[in-house]
Amino acid sequence: MKINNTPENVQVEETEMVFDSSRRRFFQLAGGIAGAGLLLSAASCRRTPSSTTFLGAGDVALLNYLYIMKQVTAAFYTQAVATPFYGISLVETELQVDLRDQEIAHREFFKKLLAKDAVKEIATQLSAVTFADKKNFLSHATTLEDLSVAAYAGVIRVLTNTDYMLTLSKIQSVDARHAGFVRDINTHNTFADGSLLDSNGLDKVIAPLAGMTLLEKYIETKFDKSKLPTF
Repeated sequence: MKINNTPENVQVEETEMVFDSSRRRFFQLAGGIAGAGLLLSAASCRRTPSSTTFLGAGDVALLNYLYIMKQVTAAFYTQAVATPFYGISLVETELQVDLRDQEIAHREFFKKLLAKDAVKEIATQLSAVTFADKKNFLSHATTLEDLSVAAYAGVIRVLTNTDYMLTLSKIQSVDARHAGFVRDINTHNTFADGSLLDSNGLDKVIAPLAGMTLLEKYIETKFDKSKLPTF
């Protein structure tokens, strides 16, 4: 597999809508909404689960792991946008749309990169999330974003094809900004607190198998992870 370089502003079409994945607008909005609350209406995304899905082996399994993570986060923010909280402001709405669009763009990137090796669309399970409750929603958003950042660090540690390193690092940096922003909404001035660092003062790293196990809390689909590289 080879990475296809695409323009920074990518448009992804889904359910007859075009999503603008520009990161520029996200950062413009982030500065003005820090500390604002997100209270979302209760709902969950559920699809009929498929039979056990094989992740593949080696680098393919690692990239499918990241692809699955993006399917979860895209579904998570798509639900948030679809069921906005009462009284949501225009700025808050635009920000949620940005989060959704960037996750969808990342999801579609991995799908295209993996091509025929990509796992089929998974069945997400978001019933654990109370979208109507601000603290509960932000708690799950923080969990998913922190997991995503740590997961990229873990994948890069065991990935054999170094051609992917720069692109994965760039996607990780976007997710790190998502994580910092969501964390700051929940508790002001905690954009990057000590809980994100290990004993050496470095970003935490999670092994692929451990990360996949945590991610499955939000998934109905069952996976064969026997060939997923880990440490």
